[in-house]
Amino acid sequence: MQENKAKEFLRFQNKRKVIGLCKNFLVLLEDVKDGPNRLTDEQYQKLRKKILDGGNDVIREFDEYTDKLDISF
Repeated sequence: MQENKAKEFLRFQNKRKVIGLCKNFLVLLEDVKDGPNRLTDEQYQKLRKKILDGGNDVIREFDEYTDKLDISF
């Protein structure tokens, strides 16, 4: 039971950090969209999707790696 709590903690922290990083990228993307080198809405949506897909891929891969580990505190 304790091992599951350790994995859950690591997964939660990883997900929290990746989501925070993606949010920062999205804020930067908004700045670019509204800046002097404006993006079209289509370009913005395409980049936004890539950022979110990349973050979700990292979270999924981390979860797959931790499934193969024996983790405990």
